[in-house]
Amino acid sequence: MIGCSVHTHFFDDNCMECKKEYREMKGIVQSTLSNEDSQCDKATRVHSNIEKYKEFSEERAKKLYEELLVQYLKKGCNEIEAAERAKSIIRKQCSMRGISSWNWI
Repeated sequence: MIGCSVHTHFFDDNCMECKKEYREMKGIVQSTLSNEDSQCDKATRVHSNIEKYKEFSEERAKKLYEELLVQYLKKGCNEIEAAERAKSIIRKQCSMRGISSWNWI
């Protein structure tokens, strides 16, 4: 499997190499993209990304925080370190989406 050399820790929706790697990883047969698909309007892609980001509500953030906290505790982190790492990830998610973080973070 050939991976994207730029985005090594996450998949970027706008990167063709990431898309190829994701499809290969999922076993999706890549059909040849038509010119319409490859020349998609950039504003439409940006709008669709914004819509995805709006889904990150406080309830979802709390659920993610709980899951991350449990994962870090299982790895052997102490409770304070696990909480700070989980909060750090939630803050990063908020900043990526351009939303202000909640007071519990």
